[in-house]
Amino acid sequence: MRIKRKQSSAILAMIVGSLGLMLSLLQLIDDKFVFAVLTLLLLGYLWYEVVQIRRDYPKHWLLHPAVICSVMFFFMGYGGTNVLFFLPPAAFDYLGLVPEVSPAMVTHQYLVLLGAFTLFLGYSSPLAIHFTRPHMVERFQNRFFPGTDVLKEWAIPVLVLVGFSARLFAIRLGLFGYGGDYSAERLAETSGYSQFLVMAGSLSTLALLLAALRYFTTPSPKNASFWFWVILLDEIFFGFLSGMKSSVVMPLVIVGFAFYLQRGIISKKLIILAIASLVVAYAVVEPFRVLRNKRGGSLTSVSSIVDLVEVGFKGNSSSTSEEGGAGAFITSFAARSNLSYIGSFGIEYADTYEKLPPGSPEFLNNIFLAPLHALVPRFIWNSKPLGNLGLWYNQQVMGRSHFSSTGMGPFTYLYFAGGYVAVGIAFFIFGVFQRMLFFLFSPSGRKAGVVIYLTMLPSLAIIDSSVNGILISIFRLVPLLLICTQLLFRR
Repeated sequence: MRIKRKQSSAILAMIVGSLGLMLSLLQLIDDKFVFAVLTLLLLGYLWYEVVQIRRDYPKHWLLHPAVICSVMFFFMGYGGTNVLFFLPPAAFDYLGLVPEVSPAMVTHQYLVLLGAFTLFLGYSSPLAIHFTRPHMVERFQNRFFPGTDVLKEWAIPVLVLVGFSARLFAIRLGLFGYGGDYSAERLAETSGYSQFLVMAGSLSTLALLLAALRYFTTPSPKNASFWFWVILLDEIFFGFLSGMKSSVVMPLVIVGFAFYLQRGIISKKLIILAIASLVVAYAVVEPFRVLRNKRGGSLTSVSSIVDLVEVGFKGNSSSTSEEGGAGAFITSFAARSNLSYIGSFGIEYADTYEKLPPGSPEFLNNIFLAPLHALVPRFIWNSKPLGNLGLWYNQQVMGRSHFSSTGMGPFTYLYFAGGYVAVGIAFFIFGVFQRMLFFLFSPSGRKAGVVIYLTMLPSLAIIDSSVNGILISIFRLVPLLLICTQLLFRR
């Protein structure tokens, strides 16, 4: 029965892809109409695939990478939020968007559709099925996972201490979040150790996941409540200091995943708290970032960041009620989530210039060299990419002069790397990886697997603009996490 479903899924993907390609190539039809049809095809196809996954895996289906990818990546970035371009122009003039749908946006939207059905083709491919057969999964887990689910006593306190210290040190060096200095000179100067600071700081997030899993266990172990609340508040606090709205919300998302895994139900309270934290993050972080861009420099102490956050929030609070209330917030959130418009600039740029100017990222080479980028330290390989892809896109492609990073989306990155072929192959591989992640590190299995699964889930489910960065995180983090779980859990 399941084989027939996969065959029908593959046939549907081919039909949808062919129809989308035919529409995108027709020059006689209005661009906005074709853009709307491609968006509807995408949404309908995603709905079909999510329903199939729910039927095949009713337990923890909400944690399936393909489901999260369909909702958080495709729907939020390229599907539901496309409604913005069919609203009256006055509804979002203040956001800087252009209501007209360009030919580049149509091309970009077909790339999105191509990525969606090749991702699910990869997920259901014989290659992916081969690596996730029951005996392969059992052999992998017996070989690489620790024998118990019992944490060592020192595990959480040490993770918190290292993560907290690393973040404070990063702030002191001017390398933390939006308050850091990420000029080309500074990136080159700190490239030898900045990535290690980031990895050390992320140990606090790992501690939160472990503490949440312990806290929601029935009955919960001793001191589970204390560590859970201390780490949760610490993560939210540093989320505000980072100037990243996602870093404010992500701790509650992690807690929600842990609750769902341990209790088997969705916590409505955590959903409400996550939405409330997003609203607060917009109210606090946005004015802080505006002031940060105006003043420049780097913030090298907690007090300096807190002071700037406070000044920005107070200056913005008086005008918040005059900007349209909840409607304006929803429109602003949708605009910032949508990548169809921003990504289309790169499509147009790639079609205009046969060769990229000197100093541009080597998109295709960086993909092939990702395993080496992950394993070879920078003090050995000085010419490794500096991770300033968003800055290059903002200044070179978007034509902006100010110092800021703009996410182009993975489809634009892959279009630079090799056009339609690169998009199809990359998302096919992502589909294979998503299936391997779900089965090899089963969220309903051992806690060591749960830790690795939830740590790697954002990289493979919410696909970032830097495709080579995703591959680097896989080749670097998975081995480190396997070693880490051997150290943290009792044998």
